[in-house]
Amino acid sequence: MSRTNFYKKLSTELLGCFYFYIHKNIDKGINVNTLLHEKAFIEKEAEKRGISLIELRIIGYWITQKEKNLTKNEKDQN
Repeated sequence: MSRTNFYKKLSTELLGCFYFYIHKNIDKGINVNTLLHEKAFIEKEAEKRGISLIELRIIGYWITQKEKNLTKNEKDQN
């Protein structure tokens, strides 16, 4: 499966999570060249879906934070 097909099959929420994760690692200087290519694929897919990049990043941030909170709550209960 090509990368474009991979990203095409993802939900918008999961695409946002990938975009947020990639931005976070680019900011840290981790695998920058590789991640810039992945970022370009995601940006093309977002454009096809009519989603702005800021919206996509917000979606990714929101879902990531939600997962962190759920995980934290599960640990606190045990």
